[in-house]
Amino acid sequence: MPRRFGLPSLYLAAAVVTAAATAVTTAVPLMTPASGLAARPLRAEPARPYIVTARDRAAARDLVGEVRRRVRRYYTAALPGFATMLNAAEEAELRADPRVLALEPDREIRPAAGRAALPARAPAGRGVTVYVVDSGVDVARLGDRAWRAFDATGGTGHDCTGHGTRVARAVAAAAPHARIASVRTLGCGGTGTLSDVLAGLDWVRRHARGPAVTSVQLDTAGSPALATAMRALVRSGVLVTAAGPGACRAAPGEPAYTAAAPRLAGAAARYLEFHPGANPADLTTWLKCTATRPAIRQNPSRTSNLLLRTGGL
Repeated sequence: MPRRFGLPSLYLAAAVVTAAATAVTTAVPLMTPASGLAARPLRAEPARPYIVTARDRAAARDLVGEVRRRVRRYYTAALPGFATMLNAAEEAELRADPRVLALEPDREIRPAAGRAALPARAPAGRGVTVYVVDSGVDVARLGDRAWRAFDATGGTGHDCTGHGTRVARAVAAAAPHARIASVRTLGCGGTGTLSDVLAGLDWVRRHARGPAVTSVQLDTAGSPALATAMRALVRSGVLVTAAGPGACRAAPGEPAYTAAAPRLAGAAARYLEFHPGANPADLTTWLKCTATRPAIRQNPSRTSNLLLRTGGL
């Protein structure tokens, strides 16, 4: 007749089995349920930040759905794309994906050197908004026509370094009555990230109401994503004045590049006060930013240099 065990005996037996199982699992490699083969120890492959520009918005949505766990920012207006973290294998896979137009590392963005502001002769720029994409703006120095519109760094829009405030004051010198919206994309260390600058441009693209101009006095060279985002703003009807060497240069549907980007933005605001329906192509023509073939150069009349100082009105 089989022997019956009481509850204490059953507990003791269960404890013995558990101890034995524990001893076995510590003595042999972990087994995978599906294959029954010993699993190798997993090595964490380092992931780095990247900007992905998709071929269109549908492709961007599909890609985000596939890597949604590590998507850091999703851009809905300035460009079809997103910021994400990728390891080497994922980077190679995306580079080969036909839905991806461009893939570039997220990087540090620095302020661009500019010229000192020159005073305008007459008040101008009423009814025009200039979006200053920079380190923030000390709005107290500019009166009630300036405000903190957006902070891509997650802060309060405070200008820690003063660079954005200097840019805003250069804009104000050329267009004293223009509204100035601070779009902060640089941190208190004096630099920012490509992904944050793109977030700022994306915000402007979604919220800008004309007549408007955007000033980007930052080092934007060499970034396909930034070029796409600024081009999207221009094509939406908002002139972008971006930092660049030398005199004013532009091409149809492109930003206007100049070493005096803030003053150019102010001059454009002056023009928009009296011509609020002017598009970016009209503005670049008026400012004498002309394209030649195959190079882009300043109009030899040097008229735009005069406009930067006087407003040209």
